[in-house]
Amino acid sequence: MSFLKDLVGQRFSKLTVIKRAEKNSKSGNARWVCRCDCGKYSTVIGSHLLSGKTTSCGCNRYSKTAKGHSKERLYRIWYGMHRRCYDPKDDKYKWYGSRGISVCKAWHDFLAFRDWALNHGYSDELTIDRIDNDGNYEPSNCRWIDIKSQANNRNSNRILKYRGKEYTAIQLAEQHNLSPHTVYNRLKLGWSIDRIVETPEAGGV
Repeated sequence: MSFLKDLVGQRFSKLTVIKRAEKNSKSGNARWVCRCDCGKYSTVIGSHLLSGKTTSCGCNRYSKTAKGHSKERLYRIWYGMHRRCYDPKDDKYKWYGSRGISVCKAWHDFLAFRDWALNHGYSDELTIDRIDNDGNYEPSNCRWIDIKSQANNRNSNRILKYRGKEYTAIQLAEQHNLSPHTVYNRLKLGWSIDRIVETPEAGGV
């Protein structure tokens, strides 16, 4: 182990090594936590970095179609859309791919998606939203809206009942002078709705 080469700070194609991973691979090889140019983090065996076998977090298989646009926000949106629909390792896959949500064939080409976005209201302040939460990513089912509106449209929103009225988490926060972050944190802690609303934010979590 004393002869292990320190890779921290080194760059391998699109990957920059951040730190040594806590656990080695099953075969005993050192692994390294890397940040990809696309913003994602991944853990890679050192020999794969040194040999050039691994050159990105996995986004390279998509970036071939980016054709010079890989650093644009639209590309990150397109890439994330594919990850949550097709990559079981993605944190959001359970809400998309595992439910059968997919990306239409035309949008497997990034430039086709980019053209649609720029001609249908895209701006850097907006995010892509599926009108029917059970529908796929396709032109007839997608639009560009602000993040708050999208949050209120999510299928995963929990309906909260307080004093006979129903709210989403964001609506509850707005109506009772709380931040959405506070409401979400208190829900995770298992607080009752009454306690969430009636505990002043300054004295809360």
